[in-house]
Amino acid sequence: MVPRALAVRVLTRVLSDKEPLDRALAAVMGEVPSGQRSWLQEVCSGTLRWKGRLDFVIDANSLKKKPSGWLRKVLLIAAYQLIAQERTSPGAVVSETVNEIKSREGAAPAGFANALLRKIADHAVEWRNLPLASNASLSDAAQWASMPEWLWKRLVNQYGLEWARAYALASLERPVVWARAKRGDWVPEWGEPGPVAGAWRVKESGAIQDKLGFGEGEFIIQDISSQRLIEDVTEKVKLIGASKTALDLCAAPGGKSVGMSWKGFDVTASDLDGPRIELLANTVRRVGPGIRIVPSSGLAKDVFDLVWVDAPCSGTGIIRRHPDIRWLRQEKELAALIWSQRELLHTGWERVREGGYLVYSVCSILKEEGPEAIETAHMGKPIHEWFLCPQDEPHGDGFWAALFRKSPNV
Repeated sequence: MVPRALAVRVLTRVLSDKEPLDRALAAVMGEVPSGQRSWLQEVCSGTLRWKGRLDFVIDANSLKKKPSGWLRKVLLIAAYQLIAQERTSPGAVVSETVNEIKSREGAAPAGFANALLRKIADHAVEWRNLPLASNASLSDAAQWASMPEWLWKRLVNQYGLEWARAYALASLERPVVWARAKRGDWVPEWGEPGPVAGAWRVKESGAIQDKLGFGEGEFIIQDISSQRLIEDVTEKVKLIGASKTALDLCAAPGGKSVGMSWKGFDVTASDLDGPRIELLANTVRRVGPGIRIVPSSGLAKDVFDLVWVDAPCSGTGIIRRHPDIRWLRQEKELAALIWSQRELLHTGWERVREGGYLVYSVCSILKEEGPEAIETAHMGKPIHEWFLCPQDEPHGDGFWAALFRKSPNV
């Protein structure tokens, strides 16, 4: 099957069947020649990242009936290539797409697609750099930002229009892949040094597992924002005595556990039984064999110098890297997530020894999952807070985090 048809299948699984993108891609990768897998992943991710804007463009250029179903998905993919893939040949994109539509839907839909895509191609730069209209409705502004209305409205209300606009633009960019090196003297030939010690920007395409050093456990893939947070936390945590024990709750896939272990902590990593604990175990086997893995159900009542609660959240800080979150996350899910975050905060606090520390973090930029979650949990004032977002850390994810210290008799 041609990759374009497979890309439509992936989008269908995500948008219609509500399946996460990574799972939808994994389901079809066996049908894709190895040389075209990166194309499939890039096109599917990019189309989901830009989907709101692409819907706006397609509808603006469809004078009569708006395309739907399979036809709309294949047009979304083509529109993404024409608007956002600047090095792609517009003629080739239009030709391939029209031929695919003609073979499945017939001459009339193919003719419609040909005219539509050529109009889009003629004004691709304008669509790519489309400004947000000052009088845009909520619906139009959300489409411009390529976000669901509920998320766009929250960002504007919480941070203001200019901040929300900058976040939307940053979240349309392709994410950078970052690696964290185990040893300071290890220099990968495929990387460029980053702003944090041990951080390397992956400058070459291709499968991560094929890169030199992967099999030897020399590095993990970890976003630069997460690397910066681990560096900051371990620097600020001043522990008394020789012991440096850490508990990582909600540890999968294991990046924080590995980061703390490489910083000299004796780490216990915990998560739910099943796929998450298996994912954690795979990471630990490759790069952190000294880390103890304990399922949540078997975690003893021990106390630790440092407890890290990286709580389940809306994921609104990682919509650039995981664009399916934009269209899969529902506003009605927030209440249950916030309740879970509060419960995990209390669970983590009970595991902190007197004089020890707790880190609470979420890959969310929503205030109700960050500072407001702390207030409702009655945790008191943190000794330090972090808030990073893509427009401030241009190549990183967005998150909110806080560091607390447990004073004696607390």
